[in-house]
Amino acid sequence: MASYKRNLDSNRDALFGPTSSGGGASRSRNRTTNSTSQPKQQHPHTPATLNTSHASNIALTTKGATALVTGPRRTNNVSRTLTGAAKVEKMKEAEDYRKKAKNALSKTMFSSPDPIAGAMFYNRAAEAYKLCGENRLERLHRIASGDCQLGHGAFSTAAQEYTRAAELSEMSDETQGRKRAECNKLYSDAAKAWKEAGDMGRSGECMLKSAFSLLIGTGENEDEDIVIGGKRLLSMSKQVKEAIEVAIESHVPDPLNRYKDFRQTGVSAFVDPEPAEQGEGENTGMDEETLMEMCRSHMVTKSYANETLFSAVAKFAEYGEYKSALYAAGAVTAILEDSGFATISLSRAYCVETILALAMGDVITADKYFLEVHLQKNSYLTSRECKLAEDLIRAVKIRDVDDLEMARDPNGENKAALANLDTNIRLLVASLRISGAAKKSTKSMKSVPVTTAPTAPPSSLPAVTAEAEAPKINNDDVHNELDDLMNDMGLGDDDDDFDDDDDDDELDLR
Repeated sequence: MASYKRNLDSNRDALFGPTSSGGGASRSRNRTTNSTSQPKQQHPHTPATLNTSHASNIALTTKGATALVTGPRRTNNVSRTLTGAAKVEKMKEAEDYRKKAKNALSKTMFSSPDPIAGAMFYNRAAEAYKLCGENRLERLHRIASGDCQLGHGAFSTAAQEYTRAAELSEMSDETQGRKRAECNKLYSDAAKAWKEAGDMGRSGECMLKSAFSLLIGTGENEDEDIVIGGKRLLSMSKQVKEAIEVAIESHVPDPLNRYKDFRQTGVSAFVDPEPAEQGEGENTGMDEETLMEMCRSHMVTKSYANETLFSAVAKFAEYGEYKSALYAAGAVTAILEDSGFATISLSRAYCVETILALAMGDVITADKYFLEVHLQKNSYLTSRECKLAEDLIRAVKIRDVDDLEMARDPNGENKAALANLDTNIRLLVASLRISGAAKKSTKSMKSVPVTTAPTAPPSSLPAVTAEAEAPKINNDDVHNELDDLMNDMGLGDDDDDFDDDDDDDELDLR
């Protein structure tokens, strides 16, 4: 036992340095004696009756709510807003940072503008305004900090500042039109900054957010923006579709997308609009192998890039743009197929492709790619999504309503596959038909007032009654005329003729 304690002390001394002389027993005995003999001293500023659990749950009053402090380890996860004298002091500090940033960016006789110092001071001012709950001031200083970061080549930091400013603009009290314009511009600037930094994944994500921001406030009137069965009656404008499709191609070039022909707007950046010569691929002036190699080098292979693109699929499906949704779904499957190890996500993406093709009323396309592409994956053959897609295709091909209802029954055999689908896609399955396309929105974003025709005719013209419009027809004359035609054709229904025919048909077979 003594040797064990001796080795323990030597190991402790080797790791943490030598301590006071004496054995382990004496140190432990002295420590015990000191702890029992000396009384506990309280902090002079802390009362003895303070409840620590109550102190860790102090509520800080904000403008419209209360932010709860849950302890020192969770303070960073709680948004606190200062009030009273603390807010006034912090506002003064933010103003000092703003003045320092302005001085750092000004040119004097002995100094030149310093964007690094200016960006730092603008960022500190924005953080101070954040604690004060000043949304607009924080947003403006974030933008100024991002501009300064771009000035000295810090593209990643600039993109983060622009993204934070866009999020603040979306949560602000500005008008819907101003929110839409600011978010679109800020996310676009963030996408350019990420592109300069070489991060194409985040650049494409910001491009999608920039396109989605154009939908902010499109249905300010409740009568215009109505959602029925998961689909909006308000259709998507061409500008929004073009922006989203450009963001999709930034992830996956069109030559790698098997549904590139379903793109509704614009032309691929990897395709020459002029006609291609014989032997060249995709109108690019190069052979097909070189084109595909170049496109693969531009594909975004970042983790969870497929989920970013699937948000575009869900958004298109929500607005009833099934062709564009199928184009986006082709980009999702291209990324998953390129990874080489995706199984469950790829199976769900294949099923979404089939559902979107059936929603367009194109069962031929759904059946073709189901047989030629989807079933070539061994992992898809045994998946639940494969059975759901097969049941839907079979029901639509044979035009059997009962089979279709059985396939999409939420409590039936395919309930697990349906539960794993996105909400918009699951609602789209419920609207499939055995003939024709699924119901889609017909109302444009820019609603045009509908004028109804006058119910009463003008006073200068006589009113036309129903009796005057439709001439009277004698039914007896019509029947008599039909009987004459039948008799002329030898198809009369006289009883005597039938009796004679029966007599002629009787033959003696002896």
